[in-house]
Amino acid sequence: MGFGNFRILFLVFLFLCIGNKPLQGQQKVNTAKLIYNQLDTFLEKPSKPKLHQLSNIIASEEKHLLTKEDQLAFVIAQANMGYYYNFFGNVSNAILHYENAWKTFNNNALDNYDIIENCLQPLGNLYLKIGDLQRATITITNYLYQAEQSQNTTKILSAVTNLSIVYNNQSNYQKAIEILKKGEVIAPKNINILTNLATNYLDAKDIKKAEIYALKVTSIDSTQVNVYQILAAIALEQENLPKAQNYFLKSKSKLLEKQHTSVRDLAKLQLAYLDILLYKRAFFEALNHLKEIYTILIPEYTLEKDVPKKETLIADRIVLKALDIQAYIYQQIDKPTIAIEAYEAAFEVNSKLNLAYPLQDTKIIQHSQNRNRTETFIDLLYSLYKTTKHQEYVVKAFQAAENSKAPFVNEALVSKHLLSQYKNDSLVSKINILNNSLAQYDTYILKEKQKGEQANIPQIQKWNSSRSTQAIEHSEVTKQLQKKYPNLLFKQGKISIVSLQKKLRQDGLTLIEYFFGKETIYQFKIDADSIEITDINNTTDFKNTIQGYIRYFDNASMIINNVEDFSNSSFELYNALNIPATKSILIIPDGLLNFIPFETLLTKKSNSLRFQNMPFLLTSTITSYEISASKYLRSVNTNTDSATRTILGVFPVFENTALALPFSLDEQNLLQQKFDGRFLEKEKATYIQFIDEVENHDILHLSTHAEAGGFSRPASIKFRDQDVLVNQLYGLQLEADLVVLSACETGIGTIAKGEGPLSIARGFQYAGVPNVLFSLWKVNDKTTSELMQYFYKNLHLSNSKAHALYQGKLNYLASEKISNTQKSPYYWAAFVYYGSYQTPSVSNYNWILIIGIFLLIILFLFVIRQKTK
Repeated sequence: MGFGNFRILFLVFLFLCIGNKPLQGQQKVNTAKLIYNQLDTFLEKPSKPKLHQLSNIIASEEKHLLTKEDQLAFVIAQANMGYYYNFFGNVSNAILHYENAWKTFNNNALDNYDIIENCLQPLGNLYLKIGDLQRATITITNYLYQAEQSQNTTKILSAVTNLSIVYNNQSNYQKAIEILKKGEVIAPKNINILTNLATNYLDAKDIKKAEIYALKVTSIDSTQVNVYQILAAIALEQENLPKAQNYFLKSKSKLLEKQHTSVRDLAKLQLAYLDILLYKRAFFEALNHLKEIYTILIPEYTLEKDVPKKETLIADRIVLKALDIQAYIYQQIDKPTIAIEAYEAAFEVNSKLNLAYPLQDTKIIQHSQNRNRTETFIDLLYSLYKTTKHQEYVVKAFQAAENSKAPFVNEALVSKHLLSQYKNDSLVSKINILNNSLAQYDTYILKEKQKGEQANIPQIQKWNSSRSTQAIEHSEVTKQLQKKYPNLLFKQGKISIVSLQKKLRQDGLTLIEYFFGKETIYQFKIDADSIEITDINNTTDFKNTIQGYIRYFDNASMIINNVEDFSNSSFELYNALNIPATKSILIIPDGLLNFIPFETLLTKKSNSLRFQNMPFLLTSTITSYEISASKYLRSVNTNTDSATRTILGVFPVFENTALALPFSLDEQNLLQQKFDGRFLEKEKATYIQFIDEVENHDILHLSTHAEAGGFSRPASIKFRDQDVLVNQLYGLQLEADLVVLSACETGIGTIAKGEGPLSIARGFQYAGVPNVLFSLWKVNDKTTSELMQYFYKNLHLSNSKAHALYQGKLNYLASEKISNTQKSPYYWAAFVYYGSYQTPSVSNYNWILIIGIFLLIILFLFVIRQKTK
């Protein structure tokens, strides 16, 4: 970065000021001149105290930026401060100042300054450094596009290199190699391109190509530190320890020869050397190296402590990796209790890192990596439990599994509920507007990208730029809100088993929670008096069993044409899932189990061809679902009288089209008979009308079409005027109690490990709706309408959502007007309910009982009277 170029720009600024009105010109000169003078003074002898002082002075001038010259001076100062904060090791402040520079530059359409080199490149690098991959991607693709437009080869290569690092962090090595090969065509001897190709080939286990590219680098520049670390790793893969040690020593000597080697570079070097020590099984030496890493990176760490204390931990990815290695070593040397301590410290660091990520895509990527750590942790605890039979290990294992369950939906639900309490606050209004705006930009970009080769790339980049500056503003407002209302800072704590069991006792429930790992699937069973853990071995076979069962619901004929096979598969899965025989269960699924309708499982072997007579779990057990035990524990039973509930119904119908849903009008008619509300029918069923009305109702009922989406296409739901992507829902602030998604595949989406399917149902939960009823496959219009009518009739009577759906399914199976074919689980089991559990309203069911008894008495008296005649 050319620190001093601002003087030239200042002269340009003076030239531009000529001819302006004297008073106005004097004001312009004073603001810009003040900024440049303060920056000049600082640059004469930079220091941390002076940098902090400069930051305060420049911040105080932000409200005086009335001209483009003032704004440009502000941008240059912010970029310089970003550079020096990073130089002095304060990454968070560096990011803050670079973001201010970019936001001001972009929002005011400034030019005459190399914003890529002086701001966007270092900002993208810092996002990579802290692991904020989504913002790194947005920033890097932004300046890659600008570099391509100006045909600036140097900046194109820089962007390609950094973008490959993003893909590498996502373990998408082939994508990284693909983009790097394009860079290699442009510059065959570019050190960064070649080094990153070597790295990605190594990670992709193509050792031969990794070595070829690494040696190319050394032939061009023998001073490269990283390449010797790559060659050391290659040598270890080749089981050549002496060669690996030799390369590592070369790496170390080259690093020490470099000027301005940072402490972080030294810590990274120590971390790289651990691979050699682990290969040698020199565990105690490795532990000493880990202590050196902690000493370098954690200011308050003391050597007497093996694992850093919780209160001293910092949000740092090197520290996180070091703790994982430490936990592994302590397991290897048979010190499991210290290994547990190291894992718990790693979870704390991961939690701190998540606070630095404002965008959920980055959080989801980070969480996927944390899930692998959680699985290893539970493996250790389960092993200890089997050996010692100590319940504390079961509790810790459950708490670890629970903390991995849908953390970002939970976070959104809690924060949006709290925000609704401060809705008149201007900051809350601002964050809601920004949430909606960011979601809109996501939608615009995704829809444009779906056009493929016809996509308007300049428009996408324009939206990306606007989105990135609004994301910066969102981060700033979020910090202000959290400072003003500390309770908004959601942090998942350890769930209380005592409180959970108390609530389960009150509700008469047994909780079954699954953890779906790579190697092992765990089941936790908790009731009022006990907590148990079991494992399901042979995960591959189990996955195949699940996938085979899910395929029966691909279309209506799959079960009808294979009733015997379906019955066998259903009973096999029931046994594999180890479901207890109890009256009421709450299922918290995971992974592929999110797509299993548990009520369809057969509790006994059956040869019956009549579905009504089959021993489905539905007929013996009330089954409800939830995304996590902590959400269940937070839920409060609302005994709202059905008469006071209002519904917002959406019925696009799509008459006279291939999408027509004529039976949805039957749903509408029943709802209008049972509940007050607003019903948007046909051409009135637009998204805009829905948004205008959504604040005024307790229940949202959408009878329409939806799609699950795919890897590159998010889930969506149809309104009369548009398809709404799930990303668009994320920006909403909804206060409804229940959303009923009477449409196809509303609970299906790409699985995010631990977070669940990125479905339309999740979109509404993320928007703030705690209770959701949705579908797991493509549903039939007519039978869906009948099931919905049963559901709402029961809801009107019992006021319990879970019981209303349960009873509705039983009513459907018992109905004489429905044929055996349409009593296949394909028709009645698609809809599941996730949300608060509530026993039926006693008053309603007492009246039903009293009326029933009264009618029996009348019938009895009538029979006696007939006999006496």
